Amino acid sequence: MSTEVVLPAVAVPSLQSRFRTGFAFNVVGAVFNQGSTFAFNVVAANLLGRQIFGKYAMIQSTLATLALVAQMSAGFTATKFVAEFRSTNPRRAGVILGMLATFSACTAGIGALLLLLISGWLSGRILKAPELAVPLAIGSLVLLCVVLNGFLMGALAGMESYRRLAIALVWSGILYLATCTALAWRGALIGALSGLAISALLQFILLALALWKECKLQGIQVQFRGMSQERDVLLKFALPGALSGFTTMPALWLASTFLVRQPGGYSQMAIYSAAFSLMTAVVFLPNVVNNVGMSLINHFKGKGDHVGFRQVFWTNFGLTMGIVAVGATVVGVAGPQLLRVFGKSFNDGYPVLLTLLATTIPQGAATALYQIIQSHAKMWLSFLAVALPRDVVLVALAYLRIPHSGAMGFALACAGAYTVALLATLILVMHTGLGGGNSQSERLR
Repeated sequence: MSTEVVLPAVAVPSLQSRFRTGFAFNVVGAVFNQGSTFAFNVVAANLLGRQIFGKYAMIQSTLATLALVAQMSAGFTATKFVAEFRSTNPRRAGVILGMLATFSACTAGIGALLLLLISGWLSGRILKAPELAVPLAIGSLVLLCVVLNGFLMGALAGMESYRRLAIALVWSGILYLATCTALAWRGALIGALSGLAISALLQFILLALALWKECKLQGIQVQFRGMSQERDVLLKFALPGALSGFTTMPALWLASTFLVRQPGGYSQMAIYSAAFSLMTAVVFLPNVVNNVGMSLINHFKGKGDHVGFRQVFWTNFGLTMGIVAVGATVVGVAGPQLLRVFGKSFNDGYPVLLTLLATTIPQGAATALYQIIQSHAKMWLSFLAVALPRDVVLVALAYLRIPHSGAMGFALACAGAYTVALLATLILVMHTGLGGGNSQSERLR
């Protein structure tokens, strides 16, 4: 007589539960990560004054531009493919992680070295501020760590390891605010950049430990053998995704240079940066929603679950647009008071803020719709049809409007660019449809 052993059923979290959990932990992490950035911008504006804060904002813009280019969308790629294969093919997920880790280390090193070498030329010839050479040189260490951190955060998101990611971001956010504030108070602009470098290095250590623990927990071994078999992941997904970065942040940076080269340009840059910081506060929760949605939508795609795929998409779209509408309204009403937090001289930035808040509607809709495009790996098409037209429009409008309208011209250029992006994205999604088949990802092998 045989005895049948019945194993206890393992409870599978529902879609709503996974969305809530991911959203909650991502909100906590984002509040401390991006919130600490916003808080320090307020502190820096008051400590440094409007003119020097404008220079700090320009250096931040430069570092963000170079970081997005140097990342080559490695974090974005890690989120998609780790989420898609961590359950169905953990070995492949480990190989992809190894390949992207190696790739990120190379691009981070090249980007940091390049910035170090050209810091003098960039500050003197392009930014017309030779005194920024040393801060930009310090920024090369910031760039190195930011690129690596982008990959690590993308990998943790792909594993749905939101708790570990949130813990790392909470601690790094606290350390960032404390370090940058203390060093800016002691050393002004150079102190602020030194604080950025130290805090970025500490964040790298925390994120690397979190990824190591999560890989061990999920039984995924990071492998460096067989990376050549996954080269199409780089060529057909990461590369076109990176090309968007090659145009997006450089377009914003080029528009910033148009602004700072005007009479009183760094003062106008300070106004734009303050308004942009408040706009970022509006879109940060929708971005959190989309980070969770990206991981889930690709996980359902990898399993071939078409119903779950569509449920994630519509849940993500509804949450994104609802949060954007509420956030833009609240910040718009409280705008004058919020701008005064940066200092009394920022009061005249309210029209710029309202214009940037208007851009959050097309920006949020385009980001939510883009989930369909990235899940089907239509990255080359999205680069040519969405990113490139958007960024060309941004630069053209900025070139035409900034000499006449300063910071407002920059804001109007952003509004036009995001409207173009929404229309192009909507056309692509209508062409692609909402199916969750996995044929595109399989062809990337």
